Parts: sequence; structure tokens; C-alpha cells
Amino acid sequence: EEYYPELKRINPAKALKPLLTCNRPNLRAKACNALGYLVKHSGQFYEALHQEGVVAALVTLCGDADTSCRKLASFAVGNCAFHNAMLYQGLSPSIPLLLLLLDDSDERTRANAAGAIGNLVRNSGELCASMVEHRVCQALLRLVGSRLPRPSAGPKELATFLSDSSIKIALFSLGNLAMHRQCREVLLSTSFTHDLCLSLPAVADADHEFCIYGQRVLQKLKS
Repeated sequence: EEYYPELKRINPAKALKPLLTCNRPNLRAKACNALGYLVKHSGQFYEALHQEGVVAALVTLCGDADTSCRKLASFAVGNCAFHNAMLYQGLSPSIPLLLLLLDDSDERTRANAAGAIGNLVRNSGELCASMVEHRVCQALLRLVGSRLPRPSAGPKELATFLSDSSIKIALFSLGNLAMHRQCREVLLSTSFTHDLCLSLPAVADADHEFCIYGQRVLQKLKS
């Protein structure tokens, strides 16, 4: 934080904005990464991102044709939503794009998208109606459930499941969604939510993050 005053003076958001729309994918991706790290530890730069029109550009890049751009734009969007709800309205158009990224072939992209969704309900419930409209709860459940190992799964399949960061983050984000009535009602409307969370101890140790986050979802559903 000792460098924040100088960073505010040079306004990196303004400097990086042109790179977000340039025709070189590697530069677009690097600009997304830089902005994501700029707001990773503090919301002090949220106002600058809003004023410079950077938020809308980051949202658009979640649907970029380039894999790295999508991955790093979703990383930046998630961090823009983490500290407070100031940018939520500007970030709301990212919801359908993040939903698509939950099915991305890249694990880190899926994880970033799942984390961004959780952060978009972390600080308030103002986007819950949009989450329900776009069936986000169902998509997160599908991300986890579709990767759940079969009962006959071997060690390799189990290891792949347990090392998938997108599953862990999807479960945590489901817990965030379950804090809000609208989303909680969706999760409670299907027995799959409980069945999925209760099935996790069969494939992971009780102290594994998957089981801990699954129990967190169940606890939030009782609120």
C-alpha cells in the first residue's frame, strides 16, 4: 500500500485502457492481468476504473476469442467485485459471459469465472435477480456434478477431480449465493443440491476443502 499514492497519481487505469481494445491478444491479456492485480488487495482503485470506463471493457473481454484474454478478464472482473459492491452494476453484464466460461476447457478460466460469480454476491444481493434469471446456481451445480467421479473411479480420476480448482471455487461461490434468499430458494428447489454436497465425503477426506465448502453450502441453506 505504500505505493498506492504514486499509483493513483499516474492513473494506471487510464494508461492501460487503450490496450484492452488493441488488436494484439497478448497485450489485451496483459492489460487485464495488470488491472486484476491493481485491485486484488484493495478497492481503492475502483473509482478510477469506473471513471475511465475500464469496467465495461473488462466485461467485454470475458467473451474474447483469445483464451488468455478470457481467463485474465474474468480474473480482473472477480477482483473488481471482491472488496465492495461499488462496481456491481457496471459488472452485471458479465454474468452471462461468466456463465459460458464455467464450461471453458481451461481449468483456471472456469475457476476465475466461478470466483467472479461468488464475488458478485459477496457484498450485497443486488445482482441476485440476474443470477436467478441466468440460472447461475444451476450452472455451478452442473460444473461440480458433471465432474463428480463414478463409484468405480480409479485413483487417477479421483486425483483429477480433487485437484480441479474450479470445483473448489464453484462450491465456495454456491455458499455465497446461498446467503441470499432468492438464490437460496433456487438451490432448495432441487434435491440435487443436498445430494451433491452430501456425496462429497465419499470422494474426499472430511477435512478436504471440497467437503468443508459443501458443508458450508448446506449450512447457508438452513439460514
